[in-house]
Amino acid sequence: MGSTSLPSPPFIEVDGIANFRDIGGYTTASSQKVRNGVVYRAADPSKVSPAGLKRMKEELGVTTIFDFRSLPELQRTGPEWADVETDHPDPFAPYGITRHWTPVFAAQDYGPEQVALRYKHYTRSGTEGFVQAYRDILSSGTEAYEKVFRHLAQEAPGGCLVHCTAGKDRTGVLVALLFLLVGVEHEVIAEEYSLTDLGLQHLKPMFIERLLRNPALAGDEAGVANMVSSRKECMLDSIVMINEEFGGAETYIKERCGLNQNEIELLKRNLVA
Repeated sequence: MGSTSLPSPPFIEVDGIANFRDIGGYTTASSQKVRNGVVYRAADPSKVSPAGLKRMKEELGVTTIFDFRSLPELQRTGPEWADVETDHPDPFAPYGITRHWTPVFAAQDYGPEQVALRYKHYTRSGTEGFVQAYRDILSSGTEAYEKVFRHLAQEAPGGCLVHCTAGKDRTGVLVALLFLLVGVEHEVIAEEYSLTDLGLQHLKPMFIERLLRNPALAGDEAGVANMVSSRKECMLDSIVMINEEFGGAETYIKERCGLNQNEIELLKRNLVA
């Protein structure tokens, strides 16, 4: 990943991490701005270099990481934090960064390839596969998302990084909830979501090649391309689902994740300036 090929902002070049960007800078319905330096989103950071970690802490102010990946995904990556040379048992501790494993699905593999396989009957066209996948994420992710919301609903939470494997689906749903909570327009939320296509452009051919080798998807090139994409209409239709089936972001955070109104108000204040 290089800064020459990705627009900055919102993308930030952090050595060893793809699809890294700040969710700040977007305007809300009340003409406020989402704060920069509060929430970052990215793909799997397990190959981050010491230089990348140093930049995250010293330049970006990241103090906390929330990892939405499942156990099978962690096991597949091998040594979880490869290429971080330190004798300390927690490679983040010397940088003042705390990592929390907060899986949306603890046992189910939910990387982009597995999502495509799980919802393969939706791959032909349209948005139904994504809406169903994101409905499942919202239903299963309450405990994981609650930890992020509570972290952000404290005084001076510091910068945090949220990620899954690609930084697309589980991460994208969490970010959409934060944007909806503070009143970012739906079109803007969907546009920000679609930036993942840029952030993962160098990895998508690998995802597609692997999927097409699977007998369940063999020959379905258009369907596979659809399921590894981040199209605006998929997020727009998912926002409709969030509002109709979960009562909107604030109701979801209150009723599904258990935050009280005071916590929600503090969360909002921390997110906007």
